[in-house]
Amino acid sequence: MITIETQLATWFGPAEAPLLGFVHVPTSGIAREAVVLCSPIGKEHIDTYRGMRLLADELAARGIVAFRFDYEGVGDSSGNEDAPDAMDRWRSSIVSAVDFVRQCGAQSVSIVGLRLGALLAASALEGCGTINSVVLWDPVVNGRSFIREQRAFYSISVGEDDPTDPRVSIMGGALAPECADGLTQTRLKYPFPGNPQTLLAVRSSMKGSGAITRLTSELQPDVLTLENHEAFTSPPSFYVDIPYRHIDEIAGWIDRHAPATTHTVSPTIELTARVAVTPTGDDVYESLERVGADQLFAIRTHPATSVAHTSVDASAASFGKPERGMVFFTTAIEHRIGPGRSWVHIARDAAEHSVTSLRFDRRGVGDTGHIDANNPTSVYSRAADEDALTAVAALGAAPENVILAGLCSGGWTAASVALRLGARSTILVNTILWSTRRKRSLTDAILPESPKITSGTDTTKPPLRAVIKAQLQSRLPYFAWKMLGNRGITQVPEVLLDALRRRGVPTKVILSPADAEWFRQQRGDEGIARMTRRGYAFDAVMAEVGDHPSYHRDLRSIIRRESMSVVAKQFGRAATQPIYSPPPKRSTV
Repeated sequence: MITIETQLATWFGPAEAPLLGFVHVPTSGIAREAVVLCSPIGKEHIDTYRGMRLLADELAARGIVAFRFDYEGVGDSSGNEDAPDAMDRWRSSIVSAVDFVRQCGAQSVSIVGLRLGALLAASALEGCGTINSVVLWDPVVNGRSFIREQRAFYSISVGEDDPTDPRVSIMGGALAPECADGLTQTRLKYPFPGNPQTLLAVRSSMKGSGAITRLTSELQPDVLTLENHEAFTSPPSFYVDIPYRHIDEIAGWIDRHAPATTHTVSPTIELTARVAVTPTGDDVYESLERVGADQLFAIRTHPATSVAHTSVDASAASFGKPERGMVFFTTAIEHRIGPGRSWVHIARDAAEHSVTSLRFDRRGVGDTGHIDANNPTSVYSRAADEDALTAVAALGAAPENVILAGLCSGGWTAASVALRLGARSTILVNTILWSTRRKRSLTDAILPESPKITSGTDTTKPPLRAVIKAQLQSRLPYFAWKMLGNRGITQVPEVLLDALRRRGVPTKVILSPADAEWFRQQRGDEGIARMTRRGYAFDAVMAEVGDHPSYHRDLRSIIRRESMSVVAKQFGRAATQPIYSPPPKRSTV
């Protein structure tokens, strides 16, 4: 097992557009080569994140340096994904990643590209110098097909966008029309410069396709057949099926084709970088940290007035205690960026208001802890609560000056922490657990994390407990329904919202149409009417568009706007539009 110390987070690339990367170094500090891992984009990036990290761990265990990174405008890196020249910037990011591992001391470099990452890597090879081997892992061969499939998937899964916005939406992202057009004209080009050794890992359903047949004929690669790979790259729920066997096979192939000669590797680690500039011209910095006894990976976003810190032992004490803070809680197994980089954007927006933010990965998610197939990370867990408390403590601001924001289970965690510690405010996005208690009967009823809206095609017979609860829900007087909610037998929105009110914590609620319907099904309207008569001002946005996981482009815009309205209201400054601007434009490959 690779220890966490061998996975080092760093900023790299041009100072005007820093990129986030993770270098996995063998414990000996000696390696035979380095492998640059090129990820997909959008929801595929989020779903495959742990699998890519597992591959990096496997390579490091075999004496090979692995380097994972986020393209410019993707994940935690600086920039905007919807830049017109985003494709050029993504390719330039790959070249920067190759340069980084060579500067670490690697004498031989290989590249792995997963899905769109394979197409981008192939098109960036000319700028990468000599490459030992290339792995095309479930590659996107034709950009036109990719855009068509992604747009169809988006439309079916989350709906349509505002037609006046020309951007092209994919699950978990939005592309400028120029970028989308560029992708539709891009095909995987071969042969590759220098004729590197090649592994083609392809889905069994795609082996007989014309594109794969031509690719195989031209490159003469080794071929690995992938089974049930869709459960990894596009799972039907947040439960991603990580292909452990295929990852081991890919790592083994790279190992066999790596040179025997070893070299000392010594990566240069940069823990702080300027990632944005506010409309008023102030720099926004982000610093990489490990916090708490469990060494949770966290990113601190802070205005230029904070103390920049670059040593390996970054901690809250290094920056002093911020007067204004914000902590973000993600849902399920999604890492710290949130769907479509929501938390990244809001954290950088909030810096204009002198707010220091922390987004982090809880244990078993993203870059915290190890990936254990036998003990999958659960949601609504006590461990998640402990990690949340650790993150708030690491931020360093007094709880009464901290805004807590979360999506779905992360929203419930935000409320739970606020009830325990207090908070300046909470932002609850698409929350579906409205109880102050975490009872197994309640969490089982709402997992996987999606509101149980009855479908006309659903023929599954509900359990007896659910049938009884549904009958009680419609027939019980409200006071009796709320009494059951207070005991944790069922969930009642008033129970959680009134608890926050009595704790003195203002709450903003943002709900997609399905989540708003779930709220009403739990008799939320009756509860709000009761609280309103007692003087409670219900601050809620019931969006007319969007989906529960918040992959809908327009819903993400609503979340960003409404979150910033809370920041402006709580910290006394009017919000400006636009709030966040990326670093200056730069030349690309």
